[in-house]
Amino acid sequence: MRAVYLKEKGIFIEKDIPKPQPGPGQVLVKVKSVGVCGSDVHYWEHCRIGKFVVEKPLILGHEVSGEIAEIGRDVEGFCIGDKVVIEPGTPCGRCGYCKTGRYNLCKEIKFFATPPFDGAFCEYIAHNSDLIFKIPEGIDMDTATLVEPLSVGTFAAQRAGIGLLDRIIIYGAGVIGICCMLIAKEWGAADITMVDIREERLKLALEMGADKTIRIPVEEAPGETYDLAFECTGVAASLKDACRTVKPGGKIHVLGLGANSLQEIPIVDVVVGEQTITTSFRYANAFAVTLDIIKKQKEKLSKFITHKFALNDIQKAFETAKNDKDAMKVIVNL
Repeated sequence: MRAVYLKEKGIFIEKDIPKPQPGPGQVLVKVKSVGVCGSDVHYWEHCRIGKFVVEKPLILGHEVSGEIAEIGRDVEGFCIGDKVVIEPGTPCGRCGYCKTGRYNLCKEIKFFATPPFDGAFCEYIAHNSDLIFKIPEGIDMDTATLVEPLSVGTFAAQRAGIGLLDRIIIYGAGVIGICCMLIAKEWGAADITMVDIREERLKLALEMGADKTIRIPVEEAPGETYDLAFECTGVAASLKDACRTVKPGGKIHVLGLGANSLQEIPIVDVVVGEQTITTSFRYANAFAVTLDIIKKQKEKLSKFITHKFALNDIQKAFETAKNDKDAMKVIVNL
């Protein structure tokens, strides 16, 4: 089968490699669509994210949809030809985190496109059937890939504890920030403000359902106004501002990962105001509920997909994702 590897910074190479065979409890998925994530672009540019370093050629891609091509032994509930999405992390299933449902924290998780584990820019993937989900009727393959980033928003909303009629501010109007906004709307938030530096992203946020936008550094957010803030950028200044704009007794939820792991927060104000800071990493048990949300929001979500490329043009796909100011979600079709 064809597979595209990141060889070194900015350089892809294509290889012919053996087609995988599904083992017991696995299915073989013929890959149809793969979304280009910001983390993919970061690996392509730098060959590392924090402690994760690309030391040998690596297949990128973890937002993936496809069709069942083969079914392994001891698998029930699937038929050849079923349209599916793949949850890209395989946890160990034995540790305390896995056994208590927090498998996203498993120390032995094998996550697509996180060194040294290969991802989805290839023709076939053999994967555990427990981590395969059928795509609801009426959702196309490209839109279905959005279940992965949208699940980040679903899990963040769950961890943050969105309340009915909450007033929410979200820092970062990229894919994850808008996903958080869509989930917050779905779960009953009364008013959502999106903050970003890019006008085109704020315009899309309004089209997708945001109530207000703030463009920084042109505009300034009002102080002590919101019940909950989502920090989706990893930018230190945004985290500080999030603490300032949340009212006493409010909450700040952090899911953005910045280049600098050491960030300052106004701890005296946070303590005196009895603010709660929560965090989330990836997701756990979120794909099924997120697919239901996609079914209801598919028309809105289709606006996310701004560019499509064939696997032969993967270099152009990544250049577009990085450099085109109008690019939101870039899809590679196989």
